[in-house]
Amino acid sequence: MSVEIVSPGTSLEEKLAAAAVAIFDTLKSLPRTDRLTIGLCGGRSVVGLLGAIQAESKNQPRELFDRLEFFMVDERIVPLDDPQSNFGGLKNLLFDRLIAEGLLRAEQLHPFKATRETATTQCEKYGEELRAYGGRFAVVVLGMGEDGHIAGLFPGHPILQERSESFVSFFDSPKPPPARMTAAPSLVLNARLGVLLALGEAKRDAWNNFRAEGVSVERCPARMVSRLPRALVITDLDR
Repeated sequence: MSVEIVSPGTSLEEKLAAAAVAIFDTLKSLPRTDRLTIGLCGGRSVVGLLGAIQAESKNQPRELFDRLEFFMVDERIVPLDDPQSNFGGLKNLLFDRLIAEGLLRAEQLHPFKATRETATTQCEKYGEELRAYGGRFAVVVLGMGEDGHIAGLFPGHPILQERSESFVSFFDSPKPPPARMTAAPSLVLNARLGVLLALGEAKRDAWNNFRAEGVSVERCPARMVSRLPRALVITDLDR
């Protein structure tokens, strides 16, 4: 697999810090006129990485941080103030603090807002919103689930065959809540850099599948990151 496991044997904090540097290096390699889109998954795992990005920002040109645009790679179709909202969780755990500290402006955040009835239309609009900033992720951050899923791309689910190059909604998620939005596989694969978070002992079986030869993307969607131009894996399971 054409992926790089970040600093095996070092502490998780050191791995996150190294990944933050790699992310900024990727962003700095892009034209200065580009807005820099980062696609984020939900969950507590990503908060540690974003905290490392925040810490590394003091070593980076401010103009670079000013060009960041944060989108969601997947979202539960619930109100943003619902405890299940991915964006709501990131907002409460990190984004509000970054805005208060002056590192981000509210307009750099792009939540996905929809109800079950409006989800399909809102996916189209969310894709248009991303296209206003170049139509692809400079960096996509993905958490690996216990079953090997990434974003809303679950093992064996028809969503893996989706041909859209944007965002899609579905209403039969194997994990609650059933109504969700996800970046389609082609949108994930079009990112310049993928960062996969495989953290926690509960992910051990998924990690073994991710590392095993011959396991398909259909069985372990996280293996999709091997198709990206560059992929970094941050894990505490490499021991």
